[in-house]
Amino acid sequence: ADYARYAGDIAHAGRHLLGLVDDLADLQNIERPGFKAAADQIDLGDLARRAVGLLGMKAEEKCIRIDAPRLDDKMPATGEFRRVLQVLLNLLGNAIRYSPENSQIWIRVDREGDRAMVTVADQGQGIAADQQAVVFERLGRTDSGGSGLGLYIARRLARAMDGDLTVDSAPGQGARFTLSLPARDA
Repeated sequence: ADYARYAGDIAHAGRHLLGLVDDLADLQNIERPGFKAAADQIDLGDLARRAVGLLGMKAEEKCIRIDAPRLDDKMPATGEFRRVLQVLLNLLGNAIRYSPENSQIWIRVDREGDRAMVTVADQGQGIAADQQAVVFERLGRTDSGGSGLGLYIARRLARAMDGDLTVDSAPGQGARFTLSLPARDA
């Protein structure tokens, strides 16, 4: 039993280090002059459901329910498939990390004019107004065990796809992160 626990600790540490290396590689890529993401035709509803599929077990471990877009919730957009999924995994992973046990996370797709949007909302502790601008900066290591680069990279990726990543939150009221990208007709 002790060896199994040690092996689990080593595997967890290995995954953590791999995540840090991935963040640093992404950081190097997005800070290159002229970095531009591909302009794939994507469906934000599909990508949101894929993110839930990949992180659903992590949410279940904390008894967190994820209310994902329905199969018929389609939101055609333009953005790099892999990069949009990466942003959504970051947003959903953060929502799971900062949400209390037995809570809920909502993911919604919407369209406003020429912008397609996907919002990830949680019931976590929320973010004070003075901290909302800071969450998208290069922070370095955080107390949550991450690299502190996730939201910085996510926003840079969103902007490289002619989109944006914003937050709406208040202490004690959770957080709502919205990724917006150029919409396209179905």
